[in-house]
Amino acid sequence: MKIKVKIGKRREKKHVIRRINLVFPNALLKSRLAVKIIRSGIESENAKGKSVAIAPDFITHDLLKTCYKCLKQVIKEQGHFNLVEVSSSDGTEVIIRL
Repeated sequence: MKIKVKIGKRREKKHVIRRINLVFPNALLKSRLAVKIIRSGIESENAKGKSVAIAPDFITHDLLKTCYKCLKQVIKEQGHFNLVEVSSSDGTEVIIRL
């Protein structure tokens, strides 16, 4: 997964756009750390009183491994694609690409 951020408009004198490029391996999805982070996020939302459609016990390591395999298959068949593409009025752009 690649996250690209362009910050702000071109400056008139310098013509510089600040950019941030982050790369995360998709294999992080199937790690045990991801299971812990997702479960803690669900539990914290439940503690705040917000209703979450899924129980924390439903998220398992095997489920995330299955999701990762499906994601790899989709990327293999369809190619890489933009998951999120946002542009703001001040010229900031965010693109999350799988």
